[in-house]
Amino acid sequence: MAKWPQLKPTWVKNHMVLLSYLQRFDRYCYCLCSGLRAKDFPGQVALLTSRSGDGYGYLAIAIMAWFLDDAGDDYFAHLLYAFALELPVYWILKNSFRRQRPCERNLSLAALIVASDQFSFPSGHTAAAVLFSVITYQYYPSLGLACFGWAAAIGASRVVVGVHYPSDIVAGAALAVIVSEVVI
Repeated sequence: MAKWPQLKPTWVKNHMVLLSYLQRFDRYCYCLCSGLRAKDFPGQVALLTSRSGDGYGYLAIAIMAWFLDDAGDDYFAHLLYAFALELPVYWILKNSFRRQRPCERNLSLAALIVASDQFSFPSGHTAAAVLFSVITYQYYPSLGLACFGWAAAIGASRVVVGVHYPSDIVAGAALAVIVSEVVI
């Protein structure tokens, strides 16, 4: 009978130290962003940017492309396929890791919005924005480049409004890149 490999205590200890540093970095960045959140103008810009990633814009752009461009049918179908794959994977990851949102971890910093779900890792807004950008770039390169900037702004805004850590944003972007590699 095969035996499971034994993890060496130093391997586990080294990885726990790395995770501890990552968690400290996440908290540090989150607390830095609280200064922006507290100011009216940057907080409102972050709030509007975050809300722009709620999904309605993706649908509007996809429908316009569908009606106005010959490649719009393929683009629309490609987006549907990509999101049909991304959403269940995102949901499984989020409910497997079950990472509390930073505003709920006793950091004394209230979020500007109420998140639509309970957990923070990975960022669904960032995953959707990056996935949309990658698919859009495949069909409409100039629009896709602009969408990448917009996706980065959405990711940053999710930290500023207080519902994500930076590593949640990176994980959401990584999820989108992996899904886009599968569907392209």
